Amino acid sequence: MARRAIARALIFVAAGVAVSLGSGVAASVPPSVPPTGPVANTTIPSDCPLPTAPRATFVGALVAADRRTARFEVRQVRGGILDGYTADGLVDVDFGDDVRFLEVGVEYIVAAALDVETNRLFSKVRDPEPLFGGNQVIGIEERNLDCPDLEDAVRTLTVDGRSVESGVLAPLADDSRGLLRAVVLPFAWVFGGLVGLAAIANGVRALAGRSRRRQAARAASARARKSATAKSRPSA
Repeated sequence: MARRAIARALIFVAAGVAVSLGSGVAASVPPSVPPTGPVANTTIPSDCPLPTAPRATFVGALVAADRRTARFEVRQVRGGILDGYTADGLVDVDFGDDVRFLEVGVEYIVAAALDVETNRLFSKVRDPEPLFGGNQVIGIEERNLDCPDLEDAVRTLTVDGRSVESGVLAPLADDSRGLLRAVVLPFAWVFGGLVGLAAIANGVRALAGRSRRRQAARAASARARKSATAKSRPSA
């Protein structure tokens, strides 16, 4: 009986020690506190215009182009899919007037979107010009909307991520002869026009002088004939 009593006492003591240790550990751990810092708001108002998402982004070398469309040889697809729009590794992308800033044989990073009306891929080099009046045309200011400035991802860049040169003389930047022609030809045309006008004026004056001299010679000849006729008549 004594042994049982001692064993029970030891069990009670061990249980008390365990409870006290557990409460101490629980007290030392602070309760989890939710973060109180500001959370970024990425919600875009429903009335704000959203940029078009690219269907595919790829690295391609320009192999041909006409007045509005560029044909690329696809070297690497970096995102999206081009299924249904490639043939033998070539893909056509509409650029409109921006196609004149691209150079055949040069590689570009092309982010192309799908035109649902034509079912053709399109991209651009320059940002589109804003409409006359900006937001006032569509009344955004009247609705008091705070629309974020979102970057248009449908763009074509150089392989090092820079914007394609799209200045006025960009198509002539790598064509020294073309640049020289663009500068010299207008002056040559103006100078040639002035020389032509001067030649025409001199020709007209020369013709007018000849005509006057002929008329004067004819008049003098007529007067001489009249004088000779008068002298040859017998006196009464």
